[in-house]
Amino acid sequence: MPTPPMQPTMLIALIRDSLMAGGFSEENADIVAAHLVDAEMKGVGSHGVNRLGLYLGEAKREVIDPLADPVISEPRDGMLHVDGGGGIGIVAMKRATDAGIKAARQRGMATVGIVKCGHTGRMGAYGEQAAKAGFMALSLGGGGRRQWGNVVPFGGLDPVMSTNPYTFALPGGPDDPVVCDFAISTWPAGKVAVARANGDTLPPDVLVDKNGQPSSDPEAFYDGGALLPAAGPKGSGMGVIAEMMGDAMLGEAVEYNWLMVLIRADAFRPMSDYNEAAQGFMAEVRGSTPAPGFDQVIMPGERETSQARAAEAAGVIVGDGIWKGIVTAAQSVGIEPAEYV
Repeated sequence: MPTPPMQPTMLIALIRDSLMAGGFSEENADIVAAHLVDAEMKGVGSHGVNRLGLYLGEAKREVIDPLADPVISEPRDGMLHVDGGGGIGIVAMKRATDAGIKAARQRGMATVGIVKCGHTGRMGAYGEQAAKAGFMALSLGGGGRRQWGNVVPFGGLDPVMSTNPYTFALPGGPDDPVVCDFAISTWPAGKVAVARANGDTLPPDVLVDKNGQPSSDPEAFYDGGALLPAAGPKGSGMGVIAEMMGDAMLGEAVEYNWLMVLIRADAFRPMSDYNEAAQGFMAEVRGSTPAPGFDQVIMPGERETSQARAAEAAGVIVGDGIWKGIVTAAQSVGIEPAEYV
């Protein structure tokens, strides 16, 4: 029987209570639960509630510290350093974005290095936050190849880097941020996990098996396979740059280390001029002729925004395979999901 839609508040409560039962502090559990459900509402299931079991498992195995409280310092003027203390990366990145916005609002721009943290969730969320606050945001993560190497370089078969995500964001109209958020691989690893949980096959050109042969079976990824870089040398090159930044610039990583740059959108011209030009271009894009097979042309990040509005009204639909994983994870720490449905 399909899982019925859940109200976002109830799903957040289920994830939060499960995290707290698994050792997370109340503040950290609140931040992580809201983030995961927001990702689910925006249609990014790869970074949504399916991560509950992963985070509980990492806390239990002491891969991350569920009680960690990130420490923020300013080693140089306009440059912030966020030490995640080995905790969940979602908390560290939220704190980094808050601090970066505050610093960039005063100085015009800020650069933030984020280290010693676990999985940061959906990076587009932080870009959205910055864009809505009136900033251009750039971020990239890397340095985790020793534990998380799962992407081959262009022309190679050894997974010498990870999915090393990039995010670019700018203000659009009211509650209409323009956000590009992507892994340097053809598919993110989390999306392969969702396909595996739901029993789906993969499109071609997503991964190779342990023998270097193309495969559409998600299990091949977990049996020594690897992801392919997006757009061949382009994705591969971006992955190499991110890996060098995360490792050589920022040091040893728990999962990834991150660099975020925030620039005021009105740094060079009045915000009224920016808004007029930006919204004019957005109208051009949206008004352009759709290609065959498309109903309309949309802006980067628009799909996520519209899906979140629909989920707010109709509830969050969680796939059967993902729901089974949530039930197993929650029950492992003494939480009964049936009480929240």
